[in-house]
Order: sequence, then structure tokens, then C-alpha cells
Amino acid sequence: MAIHDTGAADRVSPQKLRKPYLLSTAISSAGLILSLYLALLPPPTFCDISSFLSCDLVLSSPYARLGGIPTATLGLGYFAAATALSPLASKSKRASKTLLILSIIAVVGVAALVYTELVLIGAICLLCTAAHLLGIAVFAISLMGFRSYSA
Repeated sequence: MAIHDTGAADRVSPQKLRKPYLLSTAISSAGLILSLYLALLPPPTFCDISSFLSCDLVLSSPYARLGGIPTATLGLGYFAAATALSPLASKSKRASKTLLILSIIAVVGVAALVYTELVLIGAICLLCTAAHLLGIAVFAISLMGFRSYSA
């Protein structure tokens, strides 16, 4: 069942929103694949460069779980939802708003995870950082897309 708003679609050209949300879909899909990898497979050896750049240190730390749920699984859930919502957001202000709210929550989570890596663990996971950057990119696109509905 598609979500459609009346009025908002009349003010915004679907063509104007299609490309950014297509990019958001691609970025979200990449984040989904990366999060799936992080959730299911051990960290690759190339990711352990030093004691500061170490996926293994980060992913094996007690902070790698939130309420017993691996943080990579939380990322997987976010990117799955963003992948599903992004194509709908080009056609629906409601879907655009939902994606934006979800992305704001994700960016707050990213900030907390980066703090945890830098301050509490003292190491950075390069693959986690890539996932964080993908999440921030989806947020930026969703913010611009939602603002286009309001313009």
C-alpha cells in the first residue's frame, strides 16, 4: 500500500525529488550490505591497522552491544528501513518525513557511537566509520528532500 499526501505532491515535481532519493536508496543499500557484513562476519584483517585503527577492538568491546543487541544489527535495521523508505519519499511527504525522523535518530546514534569509540574504547573501526558516513549521507539527503516539500 503506497503512502500518498494530497497537496504536497502538487507543489513539488516528482522528477526534482527522484534523483536525490534514488541516491539515498543506493547509499542505504550499501549501508545495509555493510551492516549485514558487520553483524554476521568477523572483522577482516585489513581493518586492524594499529591499536587505534582496529575493527576487532571495537567490535569485540562490551560497547558493541546495546541492550544485548549488536550495534551492527541496529544499523542493519536502520538501513533496511531507509532502503525501503527512500523510493517512497520521492512521492510522499509523509514517507519523506518518516525517513528524516529515522535519520535524525540514526545520526544521534552515530554521534554516541563515535564518542564511544574515541573516548571509551580508544579505537576506531574503519568499517563502522564507513557505515556512520553512509548514515550521515542519508540524513543529509532526507533533510534536503523534506525541505523541498516545504519549499
